[in-house]
Amino acid sequence: MTPLQYLLVAGLLLIVALLLLGLMLFHAEILVRLGLIGNLWYFMLLAMGLAVAVFSNLGLKSYSRYTGKVFGGMLELGGPAVLMLVIVGLGFKFVEPPLARFDLTVFVHGEAGPQAIVLRNQGALLLDLGADRRRETIGDKGEVRFVGIPNDQRGRTVPVSLEAEGYELVDPKAGVRLSAETAYLAVRPASLQLSGRVQDEKGRAVPGAKLRLSTYTARSMEDGWFSFKVPSNLPISERTLYVTAPGFEPSHLQITPGANQLTVVLEKEYIERVHQYTIR
Repeated sequence: MTPLQYLLVAGLLLIVALLLLGLMLFHAEILVRLGLIGNLWYFMLLAMGLAVAVFSNLGLKSYSRYTGKVFGGMLELGGPAVLMLVIVGLGFKFVEPPLARFDLTVFVHGEAGPQAIVLRNQGALLLDLGADRRRETIGDKGEVRFVGIPNDQRGRTVPVSLEAEGYELVDPKAGVRLSAETAYLAVRPASLQLSGRVQDEKGRAVPGAKLRLSTYTARSMEDGWFSFKVPSNLPISERTLYVTAPGFEPSHLQITPGANQLTVVLEKEYIERVHQYTIR
């Protein structure tokens, strides 16, 4: 080969090595997930070693001699061949072999069981794999696919969290055990706080008042305050709060879960008011 041809080959090999290096630098996260980062590193070292060997061959003469039979002889290398082997050998020494990886599919379902798909193409799951936090969106069948989990995570229970408007995990402390290729996670409509104070017409607290909203109930405390949680998706037809207390007229009002604190004013029973008026 002519010197120009040597330069062209060396230049092409160097360009390939630089392209592989750029790919590893700018797309490291994807390559790690796919388990390809180690493979590209090896190819980059090989391309760089060959480029150095070809380029140095312009000024140095490479030689190799093998004597003996099959594996019983001795191999002598020199010049550019040694440079290539040094580069590739050191690269192999300082890079760890890629870990074996596996994929995990998490199925998000309602409280009724795995067959109850409540989230379709809506929301996402976050999986904490040590310092590596993965976020994947929920698919049409309620599935979330995590690709390329390092094999050293297998068998562990890792934290998981949900990003979906109007929904929350049934168990906020739930984790996903990485012992199989699939896992199931139950969710429910997010709960909102409903709180306020029950008082009479003069602003005095009414303790022991019973409050009912749909199937949810609570009682006011000594200072008249009450608080309970209701689902955020409660139908509008069931958003009427009924309040009763001994000696007071029943009351009801429309509410919005999660809104500001309520003030429920109860009036004295009609018979008691008439009695007070007669005495006066």
